[in-house]
Amino acid sequence: MSKDLITPIMRVQIELAIANARHDPHAVRLLEAEAKHLALSGAEIDAAKRGGSFDLLVDIAVKCALAIEAGDDEASMVASRQLMAFGVPDIASELPALIRRLDLSPAR
Repeated sequence: MSKDLITPIMRVQIELAIANARHDPHAVRLLEAEAKHLALSGAEIDAAKRGGSFDLLVDIAVKCALAIEAGDDEASMVASRQLMAFGVPDIASELPALIRRLDLSPAR
């Protein structure tokens, strides 16, 4: 695919959700600063930390990423099907690589 479907705003929301799920306050603080720099509101940041988004597509991507992170195959399959229904199945296929990069990244 020539264009990343996971935009910087979507990526930071996914990373915030995962950092919060991992109970990593240092990463959460750094990601909050990045999210503010990307013009996300406080409410959008809070929603991401809770594992959601006000944007339906981002909400599904966040939930799919959290399911992959948790090893919940059923929930990740449901979210992947939803992304497929929205015409963006490649987002689901990009998420495992994004999560692997988070595992390999030194603390931000």
